[in-house]
Amino acid sequence: MTSYKLGTAPAVTRGVSADDVPTSGVYVHVPYCRRRCPYCDFSIEIRRADEGFAAAVGAELAARAGELSWPAGSLSFGGGTPSALPPPALAELIEQVRAVGLAPGAEISLEANPEDVDAEVAQAWRAAGVTRVSLGVQSFDDEVLAYLGRAHRAAQARAAVAAVRAAGIGLVGVDLIVGVPGESAGRLAKDVDELAALGVGHVSAYLLTLEPHTPLVRLIARGARRPIDEETQADAYQAMQALLVERGFAQYEVSSFSRAGHESRHNRLYWAHRPYLGLGPGAHSMRVLEGGAVLRRHTTASLSDWLAAPGAAAHDDETLAPQHALREAVAFGLRDLARGVDLDALAAQRHADPSELLPALERARARGDVVDVLDDGGRRRRLSAQGARFADRVARDVLAARGERE
Repeated sequence: MTSYKLGTAPAVTRGVSADDVPTSGVYVHVPYCRRRCPYCDFSIEIRRADEGFAAAVGAELAARAGELSWPAGSLSFGGGTPSALPPPALAELIEQVRAVGLAPGAEISLEANPEDVDAEVAQAWRAAGVTRVSLGVQSFDDEVLAYLGRAHRAAQARAAVAAVRAAGIGLVGVDLIVGVPGESAGRLAKDVDELAALGVGHVSAYLLTLEPHTPLVRLIARGARRPIDEETQADAYQAMQALLVERGFAQYEVSSFSRAGHESRHNRLYWAHRPYLGLGPGAHSMRVLEGGAVLRRHTTASLSDWLAAPGAAAHDDETLAPQHALREAVAFGLRDLARGVDLDALAAQRHADPSELLPALERARARGDVVDVLDDGGRRRRLSAQGARFADRVARDVLAARGERE
């Protein structure tokens, strides 16, 4: 086993494919949750799933199918809590998208809470065509789960992973939250040991962040929760980087680690700045227009309004000019540590001038945040292991770049 000092773990290890990215995808936002976690600011509804939800998504899909090039290479269910949907409703949704066009071998991924999973449910997901399940484990430490206000405990998380694997779903991932006040270095190591022993192939590791107006902010303000320390969080992120790499996971995206062949194809579609169709209340969509501009759409987050007219629901559109679209494509693309970005290729796709981005990228290279890699396809820029920890800084510089053409 190879060991790395904290903070020096390589950003990418061998075995990660740099090109396995769908040309287009579909995202379905399932807004239902049984409760709101104290740190959550997502667009959700605290209620049982509506019986007509799947039919409403089908109506929206029929109305908007012309916005995407088919077949789609990935289908992702996020939320909210997609696992709150009854399995027959999930199967109906998958069949609706498949009828329009899913590519052979398309990834069909589902976010799930551990408390929703048992053997029967997992087998139903597998029968419906689900190929990837991402479990919101967050921690295998009950004290950390209590701080986060999660409904499940560690034993349920272990049982959920086992049930999904036993059902024959080959791609199993877990979400972890690091940087929780009071956590020890030993807790991080224990979490990684647990997920490795359970046969998990993918890990999404996120720092705990304080979103305005969430219950966690109020709990900390009145002393009911310990406050977050940013320096301690930075140390926790570096520790998690090293621990996962030591145990055979490659960091292929800023927050994502996987064993070879377990990378999330749908998530890489976002970082590759490729088009996707977002269905459901609060969903986002993106498509590339002729001439290199990009159109982003955000559907109303009001569940009642969306259910009343899913095919014609209110939405906000934003058109990014080619230069803006190029800046966004580079900022997003750098998050994919395996692919990185080919600046000239992206500029050609967006019909934009790459020169305005060069100063920001050179500053990032001088700091050690970005490295240049030469391969058969030409020159690519990638975040280093250090750059992965400061990805937001690099992205801000790239997005702030301005040239004479804009």
